[in-house]
Amino acid sequence: MLVAQISDIHASPDSPSLLAFERAIDWLKAFRPDALVLTGDLVDDGWQRGYRQIAESLQALDFPTYLLPGNGDDQSVMRAELAEVGKWAGTSGSMHFQAALNDATLVGVDVTVAGQSHGDIRPHLSWLKSRLADVATPFLLFMHQPPFGIGIEVLDQVGCRNADALLELLNAGGRPPLGILCGHVHRPVSSRVGLIALQTCGSLCPPNPLLLRDQADLAVLDASSFLVHEVRNDRLLSHVVSMQTLARA
Repeated sequence: MLVAQISDIHASPDSPSLLAFERAIDWLKAFRPDALVLTGDLVDDGWQRGYRQIAESLQALDFPTYLLPGNGDDQSVMRAELAEVGKWAGTSGSMHFQAALNDATLVGVDVTVAGQSHGDIRPHLSWLKSRLADVATPFLLFMHQPPFGIGIEVLDQVGCRNADALLELLNAGGRPPLGILCGHVHRPVSSRVGLIALQTCGSLCPPNPLLLRDQADLAVLDASSFLVHEVRNDRLLSHVVSMQTLARA
């Protein structure tokens, strides 16, 4: 099973990121994954037209799409403009989703905190526990802010809080997720906690610099990118798709 993940478009009237999104969608139309997940920060400053253009692009796909908000999204505008393609668990409140596909289950938890850049999983643990009780297949857990450090201090300060409580819940269930898949940091980063793979998706807006320890703030060479995840024999393989390799159809 193939699941594409796009994150952090940050569409605005003055940025080229919507064009990058359209190029990625053109590529996915030909690639034909089983599903597409968007892990937040679709639009800056509640730009209604941006949400509308994203919705129009997603409506042209013939495979399902699932959406999470990021800390930069206006959730009320996002709900209104993406109502035709958003498959959220409820019509109000947190914008979680769950989808049972052929070979795996996709679970998305909205960990955003109103008015804050960081996320927090604790208010949503009971919802997650109840949903996982009925999951009989391997599953992937999607969030916006990652619940693990990536080694870039300024970004780790605005990650998802209460990660220990999340890992306790996931390990207690007997079937941990194949991966926790996030956005927010504008860089592809991979790690592991026990049996659980941890992965952040690159962004369609300019990537963040690699500010590790006392390294200098060097110019960014990274291309905008997204991910394609493959679930094969109860294993997760995650592939980076660089926007430099995409040709406009």
